[in-house]
Amino acid sequence: MDEEFDYLWETLGLEITDDLWPERDKIHPTLCPAITVMQANYRRTSFLIMRTSWYAALPDLKRIQASLVELSGMPTVISETNLERRQRERLQRQRIPFICPGIQAYLPFMDEEYWSDTPDKHVKIYDPHEWAQLKD
Repeated sequence: MDEEFDYLWETLGLEITDDLWPERDKIHPTLCPAITVMQANYRRTSFLIMRTSWYAALPDLKRIQASLVELSGMPTVISETNLERRQRERLQRQRIPFICPGIQAYLPFMDEEYWSDTPDKHVKIYDPHEWAQLKD
């Protein structure tokens, strides 16, 4: 998962520390060898970053992400290098966090969104009141 952390640090300037998720044994035995899960810490926020070892379709990624959120009680970020623009937009509409290294990081639980697919890095900070007014 070095690619994700390098992207977050070198491109976006987010100094995130990482370690193996200590509760990895909670993951279903058939799924455990197929995904990598790291626990990340940024400022006072802890979250998980997950990556599959195969190319997974968006519904599979969302299903795995939701199960990890339920198991851990922490925000879980999907890491996938091959997300198309329409897939990234769909995840954003559903407020599902993701990292697409070299292109975009969407981390709504930190109220931040980053793009690096344009010459100027764009950072959007969300107002907490704006989130309170959003409907699922």
